[in-house]
Amino acid sequence: MTGSKPADAAIRRLSGLPASAVRVRLAPEVDDGFRVRSAGGVLTVTASGAGAAVAGYAAYARRTGVAHVSRLGTRPVDRDLPDGAEVSGNAAIGRRIAYNLTVGGYTTPYYDWAQWEHEIDLLAAAGVTAAHLTVGQELVYLETFLRCGYEEEELLRWLGPPSHQPWLWLNNIQSFGRGTTRTLVHDRAALARRVIERMRALDIVPVLPGFSGTVPPGFTAHWAGARTVPQGRWFKDVVGPVRPDWLDSTTDAYAAVAAMFYAEQRAAFGATGMWAVDLVHEGGHTGGTDLGAAARGVRRAMTAADPGATWVMQAWGGNPRRELLEAVGTDRVLVIDLTGEDHREDGFGGPDWVLGILPNYGGRTTLYGDLADVAALPRRWRDRTRPPGLVGLADMAEGVANNPVLWDLFHDLTWATEPVDLGAWVREWTTSRYGAADARADEAWRVLLRTAYGPWRHDKSGRLPAETAQALAGLPVDAADVRGVPAFSAMIDQLADAMSEVASPYASTDSVIAAVPSLDANQASLVGPRAAAYPDGALIPALRALLDAAERLDTPGLSYDLVDLARQVADDVARTALRQIEAAARACDLQAYDTAVRRLLDLIDAQDAVLGTNEHFLLGRWLADARAWGGTEDERGYLVMEAKRILTSWGYEDSTVLAEYANRSWAGLVGDYYRSRWARWLSEVRATLVGEPTNPVDWYVHADRWNRADTIHPHRPQGDVRAAASVVLDLAVRILRAA
Repeated sequence: MTGSKPADAAIRRLSGLPASAVRVRLAPEVDDGFRVRSAGGVLTVTASGAGAAVAGYAAYARRTGVAHVSRLGTRPVDRDLPDGAEVSGNAAIGRRIAYNLTVGGYTTPYYDWAQWEHEIDLLAAAGVTAAHLTVGQELVYLETFLRCGYEEEELLRWLGPPSHQPWLWLNNIQSFGRGTTRTLVHDRAALARRVIERMRALDIVPVLPGFSGTVPPGFTAHWAGARTVPQGRWFKDVVGPVRPDWLDSTTDAYAAVAAMFYAEQRAAFGATGMWAVDLVHEGGHTGGTDLGAAARGVRRAMTAADPGATWVMQAWGGNPRRELLEAVGTDRVLVIDLTGEDHREDGFGGPDWVLGILPNYGGRTTLYGDLADVAALPRRWRDRTRPPGLVGLADMAEGVANNPVLWDLFHDLTWATEPVDLGAWVREWTTSRYGAADARADEAWRVLLRTAYGPWRHDKSGRLPAETAQALAGLPVDAADVRGVPAFSAMIDQLADAMSEVASPYASTDSVIAAVPSLDANQASLVGPRAAAYPDGALIPALRALLDAAERLDTPGLSYDLVDLARQVADDVARTALRQIEAAARACDLQAYDTAVRRLLDLIDAQDAVLGTNEHFLLGRWLADARAWGGTEDERGYLVMEAKRILTSWGYEDSTVLAEYANRSWAGLVGDYYRSRWARWLSEVRATLVGEPTNPVDWYVHADRWNRADTIHPHRPQGDVRAAASVVLDLAVRILRAA
């Protein structure tokens, strides 16, 4: 497809309109924007490009209310197009970038073409002009290092499975699990070609991994005279997996390997003109090589492959360092300020940069986002206040299958020259999403804007409960108090310090239900605040109001939001339930303890049931997607195991610092994995209360056994969402009344 045809096809996929009802015209006179009009049952879209045309349809759908385009909850056109309706938009800011590189592990590792096609439609609808893309890139590394003399099997082992490959491109891990297979590499490369072709057709530039110098083990044995630098362990050389070696980018060996890398990439996927390379990422080091000289080596290789190439780098954890930027200059460099906090008054001292948000870690499902702060961002690029070099926006969420309101609001800023009226925007968004205006839905969202989507003021310096941190470190846990052990305390300090540099003000709390069991558990992972910014029962009025609205309205968006809100209420009230368990245990009141335990487990069961009513909250769907990529039964089982692993222990024994980092409130994960941990641990606490022997639990072993089990989980929704959400509401009220 060429010209307007890709946009026409995307609009018809999103809208459900027939070909006769959609007309798209690409017009150079429209400057990065769109004009949309409906008359006589025909939608006419005039736009600067194919991507802008799709964004124009999405804006028209929302503003007229005839449909809704959203990451989770798209509603096709279900009523007559209004005669004479006109919607227009012009971009206020030019570059719009999507995806943290880790999205390829936390959201899309097992997408097939149908899922990718819809995903690309959503990117275009959001006005995105460039997106990081890692799918299929293992082929480039495989072919490059085969030319360097490695055996295929050792390279396939080095590359790891799809779920964990993004962290190899980031130089964080290597040789994960059993690796991958030649068939899987080729199948994913074939998918990547389709993805890249469609992205280009919709004016989205794929940002591919460039060659940073990451090499397989033993490179110097294959390339005489090469200089490699060991990178130690991922987190400040303290904990985590051993990182791949770095090939000194000032050397002739680097230049030669980089030339092979870019040639293989061009042969497989063509040139895209934008490459992501981060030197000394998250604690890496050059081993004495001058950083500026190393950067110039990377730039020379990139420019030799494509003289017009743009080097895309992340501002994160102290990078890119000033000496690196000074060494490569400002031309054809784009810096992504991942959290919007790393730039200075002069931006980055010369190069173009984009303002980012990092609103999600690991694909967690928590309701989260300071919407008022996002709505105010256009103040940052008004002509009189725009920092030097600011040219765009970047959504750097690590997982994108969550919080659709935040995604939609942030990407609407593309067309905003002034701060967005948040109240009016949310009313328009919900009216489109739910198919009609509704006073009770408005009431629910007023509560959400004051709580889950309100301002966050928290102290990130809080420490994990000792038992939780002990479990995350891979040590056994029992009912004993280990806080006073000096060696253990020192280790926990190291873990907390190692993670502190990657904390973000946009990091949400995650589910206590997903936490490693402890009487004072307050967080499942090491990253993020330890408490919610609102009381445990604050969302109950919102759930009650949205349940009432659901008696009159029925759309995909409302169904998703009702599940998501009920899920969050259960997460929040679980904190109260756990405090009740703790109080009973401390008082040695066995009857009160048993009652409190039953309430928590009932709440977990209710959360699992409501999650099971919606396709977007199913562990079984995630696992079915992974299984579908396997060429043999053995490979299918392996891919499922690693798809489970990234959600639980994240990795193997050397990666337990990341345990529960990607926790999710998904049916099956909640009702099977999380519930089994709480039931087991609470029974051990009860044994302590009655003076019976206890059995210490090694939570890594528990996770590993669960990851390896061949349990089948439903991959299609079942049950009635309103009935299931009502059960959560009733249980939550009872638990709060008992407090």
